[in-house]
Amino acid sequence: MMLGKINLLNLLILPLFFVNIYGQDRLGEDEFFCRIVNKDTEGAVFYATVKLAGTNRGLIADDKGGFRLPVNLGVSDTLVISAIGYKNKKLSIDTLSHSEVNLIYLEPSIEKLDEVTLVSEKNTSLTAKQIVIKAMNNISKNYPKTPFSYMAYYRDYQQPTDSIYAMLSNQDTAVEYINLNEGIVEVFDAGFHTDQLQDEENQTLLYSYHPNTNFVRDSILSIPYDNNKNKYLKNAVIPPLGGNELNLLQLTNAIRNHDRFSFSFVDIFSKDFIENHKFRLEGINYLNDVSIYKINFSTKFNSIGDSYFAEGTIFISKKNYAIHKFDYEVYYATKKNLLYAVAIEYARFKKKMYLNYITFNNRFQVNSNNYFDVEKAVYDKKENVVIIYFNRDLNQNLVVGYRRKIRLAYKNRKINIEKVTVSKDYLKAYLDRKQMSSYSRLELSNFATNLQLIIKGIKDTQGNKIREMPKLFVNQYREIFVQEVFPGKKIKEDAKPMNKALPMFKSAINIFEKANSYWENTPLKQEKTIN
Repeated sequence: MMLGKINLLNLLILPLFFVNIYGQDRLGEDEFFCRIVNKDTEGAVFYATVKLAGTNRGLIADDKGGFRLPVNLGVSDTLVISAIGYKNKKLSIDTLSHSEVNLIYLEPSIEKLDEVTLVSEKNTSLTAKQIVIKAMNNISKNYPKTPFSYMAYYRDYQQPTDSIYAMLSNQDTAVEYINLNEGIVEVFDAGFHTDQLQDEENQTLLYSYHPNTNFVRDSILSIPYDNNKNKYLKNAVIPPLGGNELNLLQLTNAIRNHDRFSFSFVDIFSKDFIENHKFRLEGINYLNDVSIYKINFSTKFNSIGDSYFAEGTIFISKKNYAIHKFDYEVYYATKKNLLYAVAIEYARFKKKMYLNYITFNNRFQVNSNNYFDVEKAVYDKKENVVIIYFNRDLNQNLVVGYRRKIRLAYKNRKINIEKVTVSKDYLKAYLDRKQMSSYSRLELSNFATNLQLIIKGIKDTQGNKIREMPKLFVNQYREIFVQEVFPGKKIKEDAKPMNKALPMFKSAINIFEKANSYWENTPLKQEKTIN
């Protein structure tokens, strides 16, 4: 158990070039655009499962309920949409529109409880903690021990925590996705009894992976963590050990890796989770006709100390105690700032529970190089003036006092300023003529080169002080959303598995004859939101 520091695992961020393209989604004939919403509140139903009826193939809606559906799949004419806490919904694909975002409404299916205990079929009173203990004891029964694979959509990106980034980068709308990379992968797993990272039978094939240039790309946010000046978390440690982004994400799957360390303060899920937390039974949710306990939890003070606070929700089947969903959030003690969050969901297929999705995000701080500063200073000998150019417009309401805010020196000798005039994005400092006449012609020829300039207290039109480096708070996301599961499938000998120690962009792309059967569920752009 780590008390003084939090080990957030290796969260590698790849260095990327800077491109600033903010493309536009176009509604067309090749895709349907949909958003799943709560029928009662009209809020988004996030991470809902969308299956093609009669198949094991589908996708997971994103955190805004959005998803894309190719029109040329040709394997089913009906969608089956499900989410814990909602009634299943069947929808004919023929009813979807090409010309607008389709809103799909789900009806809530939740039973609230007045008591903190429930009576089971055996008429035995169970506390929330006892239900969780039963879930831990049944992991070996509910999850696969034999090999399987799953096809999935993978993505990683960064997301600003506030509007400061949009302002600094001169974006017209709030920026939601920065450095979005996405692709299609097939993960091969030899079973829950094996070590996911170390076992040679546990491999991943990459079928596609690329940067999405329709969204903002920013090389500054892609620099590696240094835990010091450039990119860091206050009072927390992220070891810069490198590695493969997808494998690092998979290590946060506390259910799959229940018998080994996943992340603080879950630690070893089957051993430490119960000891480190207190539990409260919230109610019964339904997944179609399946009754699922909803149990809220939070960390015990004696397990985590007073520097951090963690809470979350675990959803456990009432029938067989299978864990369907696990959400975990860690905050600084004030609970104002989220440090990191994990969301994991499993779904039943052929009597076993298989992964539906994992999404992991952590907060980091980075010093931006996009700030109010001097661009250049030029000496005009004829006018005896130094013209100082800025990268932003000056706040001309604060012109009074500019003379006192500028210091000029030549070879460490102070130069007196007679007056200062201010224009839109530059100012002129008129120099003391008597003093300047004392310099020789040779000295004046290289005057601008040796000029020393100190400016303090000047602000731009947005109120930013000169050379005040803004601190950006950004969330780093890594997510994988399963599209189809294959029990019993093993990797072929001629496949080119992903290198577990290298970034994904360095991995070989495997040729896949059914590549068109799976697709990237690229998030809908913000300007597509529905009122």
